[in-house]
Amino acid sequence: MKALAVAAWSMTTPLGEDEATLDALFEGRSGHSVQASPWALRNSLAAVIPNRPDFAKPERIWQRHLATDVARKALSRTAVDIRRDRKRCACVFATSYGHLIDDAGDDTMSTWARDCVRSLEWDLDPVVVGSGCSSGSDALGVAAAMLDAGAVDVAVVVAADIVTQAKRLAHSRLGTMTAEQHRPFDVARSGMLLGEAAAAVVLMRSADCAEHAGELIGVGAANDAFGLTAPDPSGLSVRFALERALLAAELTYDDLALYYAHGTATPLNDALEAKVISEVFANRDDVTIVGTKGALGHSLGACGVIEFILLLQMLNRRRAPATVGLTDPIAEIAANFPAPGGRPLRSPYGASVTLGFGGFNTALIARGRPQ
Repeated sequence: MKALAVAAWSMTTPLGEDEATLDALFEGRSGHSVQASPWALRNSLAAVIPNRPDFAKPERIWQRHLATDVARKALSRTAVDIRRDRKRCACVFATSYGHLIDDAGDDTMSTWARDCVRSLEWDLDPVVVGSGCSSGSDALGVAAAMLDAGAVDVAVVVAADIVTQAKRLAHSRLGTMTAEQHRPFDVARSGMLLGEAAAAVVLMRSADCAEHAGELIGVGAANDAFGLTAPDPSGLSVRFALERALLAAELTYDDLALYYAHGTATPLNDALEAKVISEVFANRDDVTIVGTKGALGHSLGACGVIEFILLLQMLNRRRAPATVGLTDPIAEIAANFPAPGGRPLRSPYGASVTLGFGGFNTALIARGRPQ
């Protein structure tokens, strides 16, 4: 595929806005806090965005506010005028269930996206991607395909997902919620904690963008069709996704300095990812692994875009932070995790991988700015 420039981006997480999130990760901070629930849950912790405004109390209003806020900010950092150039622009939204299992009414993901577009006053029909926890990464893939085919010149990808009481109850009952701390790749891991976040990325072909924040150079996806919630323990589909993305980027595993893991801290998920990492990188210790859900929680449909932006920032800084919540890593990949304070990266290339319920596996390859 042709290299695609990130012309601009914006994000908000429980640890702050834009660059503040990565700064907090380097400081080893966590965004989790105790959140009340009307039900008895396995864990009272969740990572929520602080200072939620009073007007955003209905869940659908809060999610729309987060999505439109990051979209406006990202677009304001470019020279793109969607109202003027709308025939050559696309808008791709990503979420999981968002607010839909909490708010009564006839809302769908599509009506939520159209409400966002109306609020932004963009005369566009949005594309909506809902592939569980891979939604954000898949939305970037859809946007990349549209740009690569020449169908549009600009694609705005917007991802948002929120912590709701119904989602907390669902993951508590499923057993995917830990009763303790979110510990990615730790021997003592026992599940995840939910988080909320929103992010927007403005993509253009690199040839059309003189200044950028880095590039998306490869996308790969595969579905293992193994089960609704459990991943295929063989890891073959994760490898297929990675290898398709590397093929699109015209790179090999040897080129990658950073693997940004999905890292949900569930026993099955992290064991699968650790197996794939140890196989494809042949136990090389010059490949750095990072996972951020121990600090940010699992923002479900938004995490793919959040983690892609953080991947680019790490590549641009040529440094990756330690993984919050990890104290005793899985043995076969223990040497690949940064110590507190972070670890330098040997190249500007990295991969981000997301694994979604339903067998969705997506890999993105990024290239940081030259130094």
